[in-house]
Amino acid sequence: MNRLNQLISALADRPYHQVQALQGAYDYPGFKLGLIRMQRSPGAHPASIASVTVRRRDSAIPANYLQAGDGKLAVADFLIRRFRQHIDRFALQNRGKEGSGSFDTIELSQKMLARDSVLIDQAAIELRFMISLPAKGPGGGVFDAEQARIMFDRELPAIVDATFFYARYDQPARILLDRFVDVATMRTVISRFMRKHRLVAFIADGARLPRRSGIDDRPAADETVIAFQVPDALRVEIPLPDGRQLSGMGIREGVTCITGGGYHGKSTLMQALLAGVYAHVPDDGREWVVTREDAFFIRAEDGRSIKDVDISPFIGDLPNGLKTDHFSSDNASGSTSQAAAIVEAVETGSRLLLFDEDTCATNFLVRDALIEQVLDPSLEPIRPLYATVRTLWKKQRVSMIFVIGGLGHFLLKADTCLLMAHYRCHDITANVRARLGAIVDDDAPVEGGPPARRLAAGNFDPAYENKRLKKTLAKRIKPLRHAPRQLEYGMDLVNLEAVAQIAEAPQVLALGYCLLALRHKITQSAGRPETIRFWIDRLYDDIAEHGLSVLAPDYPGTLSMPRKHELAAAINRIRSLRIVDPCDGMI
Repeated sequence: MNRLNQLISALADRPYHQVQALQGAYDYPGFKLGLIRMQRSPGAHPASIASVTVRRRDSAIPANYLQAGDGKLAVADFLIRRFRQHIDRFALQNRGKEGSGSFDTIELSQKMLARDSVLIDQAAIELRFMISLPAKGPGGGVFDAEQARIMFDRELPAIVDATFFYARYDQPARILLDRFVDVATMRTVISRFMRKHRLVAFIADGARLPRRSGIDDRPAADETVIAFQVPDALRVEIPLPDGRQLSGMGIREGVTCITGGGYHGKSTLMQALLAGVYAHVPDDGREWVVTREDAFFIRAEDGRSIKDVDISPFIGDLPNGLKTDHFSSDNASGSTSQAAAIVEAVETGSRLLLFDEDTCATNFLVRDALIEQVLDPSLEPIRPLYATVRTLWKKQRVSMIFVIGGLGHFLLKADTCLLMAHYRCHDITANVRARLGAIVDDDAPVEGGPPARRLAAGNFDPAYENKRLKKTLAKRIKPLRHAPRQLEYGMDLVNLEAVAQIAEAPQVLALGYCLLALRHKITQSAGRPETIRFWIDRLYDDIAEHGLSVLAPDYPGTLSMPRKHELAAAINRIRSLRIVDPCDGMI
């Protein structure tokens, strides 16, 4: 600590870029500070990266919380949020020019995610954060040593003391940590029960599903929010290890339809199911909403890129002679994009697909009797999804959940029918079957599935050439500024706006480094080309063993773990993607 103060004093009123000389490790009472990467300008984005490391025995967080992976996940999530909370409590932010003189963490959603911002091993806990050292003077060109000493001598120790040391937690903080661990560990129990009983989703009695807004994922603050009530016919009781019973609605495998009038809660239920692939923080309202991990939301996505996807099960040859068994497009329509999304999801392992009528291409979903009377079947290449849902379930074991308000056709094919009325869920399966008759099978079922595509060598080149400046960067991986769901990767701009289950921006950055890691693996492999799923599984095996550090980001501590299915979605939206055809010819 004294050494750091000496260096800060030596840099007082010097040009700001000289703060890079502070990079290094420093001992404090009770913890170590690491200044990992120092930025040359006060307004740089991202800011400098720092870390604090505390010995586990000094932290004294109960060892039983850290025995299993889900407990470590919960503790890590708790600590980064507590660090964020105490930045707001103890630190004066944006004290210098251009917003400098600040501590920060990565963006944190309502989800508990594996991140490289908190690392826990047998000996220590390391937390990485962002820091912008203070600048002063015209244009912020001078290092403000006085404010830097305040940050390092007073504010940072106060933040660390309040964050890491269990003995200093008050009773509410200890209870909250216990709840974080309980949510993560009980979620594992729920998932195990779901697999055993062939459930694709579980929603606990009393869950509070509404959000504050479409851009604010926190729970709705309105006291009139109606808690979820389980239809008796779908109630399941999950025995928990401590003797409790968790009661909720279990959605069975197969085809499920959620219907109801406008503004009665259909889409709110769907959004909760989409979010249920992740654990949620305590008091979110969706702590006990669990959806099977491979669930993927399918929607129309006009204008997206498609590379060599066999969409022939849904769309026949097009009028211009374009074949659809190896379909490519740089400007896909709603129907072709949705057909491709289904094939891509199934290809990479998803066995639960979710659809909301509002975001689907209607002509891809159904073709009604009136249009069939007017339109000659030979003029319509689209085989609507309605005609294939039972086959997808029976032959490929792909379960589906549909939100429908105006397309009752799917009720004819549904194993389970739910009605949302005044924000309450009702099981109307027996009533639907009594009115509409037995479940209708597909008229012309599609046998088998398309072959899995294989990645060609040379994919995912991260190099970027700025033709205007005549400058080439060896690597460009970053979210597009002001559009965090668009990834700048090499010469590609990968649009992930329609990938609904991305929870927070650091997942997008992690996707970029996953692509880079895949490039290295493919380049190093001397064997024949392998499928997209093969390479993703291989990468995630490495991450499971070694953590997100295997991705080697330029700014450690800035990544959140994406699912395999979002990585597959990113791959499939790269316009420069190259696929090897079944005859080993390049597509």
